[in-house]
Amino acid sequence: MLRKKLMNVGFVGVEVPERVPFGLTALAQYPLFPPEFLEFVRRVVPPDRHDSLVYSVIVTARKPHEGGR
Repeated sequence: MLRKKLMNVGFVGVEVPERVPFGLTALAQYPLFPPEFLEFVRRVVPPDRHDSLVYSVIVTARKPHEGGR
């Protein structure tokens, strides 16, 4: 979806060379997530999903030159 949105606003050569899963252990290292929140997620998300809750994505793209250059 991100690739499509970038293309919709004029970016070209959109690629996603890296997509890395992050789980609860990795998220706990960031101060953005309080322990209470992580404990809540641990309870409501099935254990088989704990290692890949979210993904870190690296995207490369370029904006084409205006005027046909």
